[in-house]
Amino acid sequence: MASPSANAAQQGAAAADMARDSDLALTLISTGALTGTPATEVRDRCRDHIRALIEPAQLYVNALADGRAKDIAQATVDHAKKVAEDTGGDPEATLRLLAKSVSMLLRYAADQRRQA
Repeated sequence: MASPSANAAQQGAAAADMARDSDLALTLISTGALTGTPATEVRDRCRDHIRALIEPAQLYVNALADGRAKDIAQATVDHAKKVAEDTGGDPEATLRLLAKSVSMLLRYAADQRRQA
């Protein structure tokens, strides 16, 4: 069984990879590289990241007091799920939505870990 510090290091590395892919998606948009293998791979990884982040993000939302902040956070998680499931549409919009969803869910997951 891995030590708590090893688990924290693995989580940190995974979060860094997720943030890097989110940034890469935005870079692909800014350079106009919206199609092709690199863009497809980044889209797929971002979808995987969203799926991996849904549970900790949902735990964060569940811990919030009822109110506007919780409603917004829940809508963000729900929207991210839909974005991850959608495989069609405008390549630029898709990359941007995936990148922003990963970024927001990373924040929620980090806040959830701090609260735990």
